[in-house]
Amino acid sequence: MRFSLIIVALLTAFLAPNFFRGNWDSAQAEAVEERPRLVAALFRSSWCGACRIIEPRIEDVREDYEDAAMEFVRFDFTLGRRDSLRETALEAGIAELYDQLEGRTGFLVLMDRETGQVFEIITTNYNRENIAAAFDRWLAVTTFEEA
Repeated sequence: MRFSLIIVALLTAFLAPNFFRGNWDSAQAEAVEERPRLVAALFRSSWCGACRIIEPRIEDVREDYEDAAMEFVRFDFTLGRRDSLRETALEAGIAELYDQLEGRTGFLVLMDRETGQVFEIITTNYNRENIAAAFDRWLAVTTFEEA
């Protein structure tokens, strides 16, 4: 876990400044391409009632997908740290999605990092089985498209 945080910090220090200057070289482009296409972005806050319902369901299902080609990103609006959250979105390659949904909470977005297409928005209407089915469905799509 600590190693992962160090890697993320190094990638942030290396990629983010160059992204803003528009100086992406081939090594940086490859680093983004190596990440999973499927992103699961959770928009949450401690004061959000829907979050209290959906998060335990997502966490239960997520355990079964630890080794899947899917990256989980969490945007927690509890403390209003929006600058650092936007940096997280930039690192994950989903800044446009973040800009559209900033401040909203109580759902998980499944999207294709490469195209920016939102596949599905998981809400409190989803039980654990529906969440797993959505993960499976979009993992199959993104894995098939990569092959």
